[in-house]
Amino acid sequence: MSDADEMILAGSRPAKSNPMDDLHSRTSTVLLVDSLIFAYLAFVFTGIAAISILPGIFFMAVWLGYRKKAAWAYWFCPMVMGGVTLIFSILLLLQLMGLFSGVGGSIFLVVILAWAIYSSVRFVRIHFHPVYKMGYSGYSIYDEGIKLEPNEMLAACPTCLAVLAVNPLLLSPEDRCPHCDSPLVLGQEEE
Repeated sequence: MSDADEMILAGSRPAKSNPMDDLHSRTSTVLLVDSLIFAYLAFVFTGIAAISILPGIFFMAVWLGYRKKAAWAYWFCPMVMGGVTLIFSILLLLQLMGLFSGVGGSIFLVVILAWAIYSSVRFVRIHFHPVYKMGYSGYSIYDEGIKLEPNEMLAACPTCLAVLAVNPLLLSPEDRCPHCDSPLVLGQEEE
């Protein structure tokens, strides 16, 4: 293993594609969807196309820059997702108030908004993880001078994404992450 592009989640099966690129691709997709939702909501609530076109153009520029891993777009992505998450939170509160007051509201919409908020917060959080920052910018973990023992490799905890030095030959279902105490390897019944 020569760089961060070859890192795999502890206990997972290696995939043909790069996990960091997969995560970046999923984040790019969420950014695109959030941008379209924001532009649509701006149009619905104002009824003025110019108000939705201007943010739409800005968000599309951020999405294109982020997809190409432009340095300037890195922090705009969590800001856009955070803004949409705030809007989703307000809409969720309005739906809950409507449900509890009997005026209206939809349980289905409450569930979708809650899931969207949870998902967006997870994608915002990864931007604060040092391994994702390095993968996005093209730096290698090994540029940081980390010394590994023979047969060890760097892997990320599948739950909290903490970077761990592990010996994959010695991992078992009893091994737990020292940061979040979740299992590093799935047992046969969990697979």
